[in-house]
Amino acid sequence: MSSKRKHDSSSFRFLFLYFFSIAALLTIVVICSYPVNSFSQIIERIVALVDGQVITLTDLKIVEVFSLYEDELEEKGNRRLFWLLQRMINQKIVVMTTSKDFSVEEEEIETELQKVTEKLGPREFQTRLDEFGLGLEDLKDYLREKLLYQNILSRRFGQGVLVSLQEIENHYQQVYIPSQEKKGLRPRPMMEILGEIESAIKQEKIRKQKTDWINSLRKQAEVEIRLDESDEI
Repeated sequence: MSSKRKHDSSSFRFLFLYFFSIAALLTIVVICSYPVNSFSQIIERIVALVDGQVITLTDLKIVEVFSLYEDELEEKGNRRLFWLLQRMINQKIVVMTTSKDFSVEEEEIETELQKVTEKLGPREFQTRLDEFGLGLEDLKDYLREKLLYQNILSRRFGQGVLVSLQEIENHYQQVYIPSQEKKGLRPRPMMEILGEIESAIKQEKIRKQKTDWINSLRKQAEVEIRLDESDEI
């Protein structure tokens, strides 16, 4: 009797381990067959802290997947996400520092939302919303902060930039002519492109003023970055 019980017990353990192994194997197969680039596979983590405000990996991926800063994107490849994070940090610092004096109209947000929808196409746009578990109002929060940031910079640096004739002449000689010769083109007379050169110099001055101002704000803020430049997520 005792021998039979031992045999039954051994058989039970064998069957249990057998079925457990099969179940574990099936689980591994299912996991491995799941798309590795699916947004639902993002393991949430904090990628930056800005004066106590959190930027998560999901925030970063939403900005990337919906191409919210695509028109400003300067870095590609491995540094793309790191550049996007720096852009988000700058945005948060500017908005946190000066937003009380600025606002965004609902019409602006709707217009921006329409641009994003048209760029992706309605079906792809909805698919990405679903994969992140986002509603339209959730995405509007990202758009609202982006537009607020842009409005602040535009109002602060949009006017009052002067360009001298000497600066125009220098740009023509040192930038325009070499660039045309490099392309194998004949440079146009300076008087024909005076307006274009003046506009280019203004834009460069505004860009530098914005950069200097944002850098000064960053020096006053507490910023902790938890994403390495080489991270590929």
